[in-house]
Amino acid sequence: MRLFLTLFCGLPLLSGSLFGWGCDGHQMVGLIARAHLTPATSAAVDQLLQAYPLDPAAKRYCQNRLEDPMADVASWADDMKSVDKTFTWHFVDIPLGAKQNSPGDTDVSRWCEPIGPSIDGKDRPGCVTTAIAYEWSILRDKSQPGAERAKALRYLVHFMGDLSQPLHDSDNHDQGGNCTRIGFFGQEKPENLHGIWDDRLLSRELAAHHATAEQYGAGLDREFGKNWQAWGTAKTDVNAWAWEGHEISARVTYGKLNPAIPVADPALGQVDRAGCNVGRSAVEALHVTVGDDYMNATMPVIRQQLAKAGYRLAGLLNQGF
Repeated sequence: MRLFLTLFCGLPLLSGSLFGWGCDGHQMVGLIARAHLTPATSAAVDQLLQAYPLDPAAKRYCQNRLEDPMADVASWADDMKSVDKTFTWHFVDIPLGAKQNSPGDTDVSRWCEPIGPSIDGKDRPGCVTTAIAYEWSILRDKSQPGAERAKALRYLVHFMGDLSQPLHDSDNHDQGGNCTRIGFFGQEKPENLHGIWDDRLLSRELAAHHATAEQYGAGLDREFGKNWQAWGTAKTDVNAWAWEGHEISARVTYGKLNPAIPVADPALGQVDRAGCNVGRSAVEALHVTVGDDYMNATMPVIRQQLAKAGYRLAGLLNQGF
């Protein structure tokens, strides 16, 4: 899989939880991507998703249905974590204090070992970067059954959103912020940092603007449209994008917390996902609370990351089809 990922990273583009961005954010990524698909790609996407639709009786976490087929399935991968045993495919636990070996070395394999047996000569993915490469290879292979290609497409729409969420690219020995509980706008009950970034900040933003996901996503496309060429047609490098999210996590997600919380020693190794004990009491003793200052510092980054994810997804699909 590492050889496959290395090849994949060099390809140019031709045109509460661990829920990434929550329902609204993932839908925005799908909608922004849709606006930049070529007509042929857009038609191919719809044909595939409509030929192999989701079971309408299946229980889904996101209740709001969207007319756009790609945006409507954007959160489906979260529903499948237990069914397909793909929990680890949604993130890569790069320790918050870790550094790249060299400026051009974007390898993340230290934190992304394959899991399970090889399938058709490819290692079963161990994290979000290898999952994107794995599913992208299935989507492009027209000898694959249509149902498998449709499934791969749904996974790609979701994983490209996950990759852009900084807490899916970093870990402070706190399960990507899930064990870091802090105050949120004076609420009596603390929230976990991951949930704040997944949903709480964005939901508050939407409420403040009286906007739906469709309306806000369209606004993001207008705001960042000038960056389509730079973000949507650049070289595909999922490892570099993971490091980009990791840097944002250190600089903004954790970095803008006041008071600052300790950065865990990268030598602690892989986080224990069975519990939240390491460093939790030390963080809670700091009584960190976020409010308007934190939101003002983070929302520009969140908006940019959502737009980037949409543009990069569109570029990937334009090439894949």
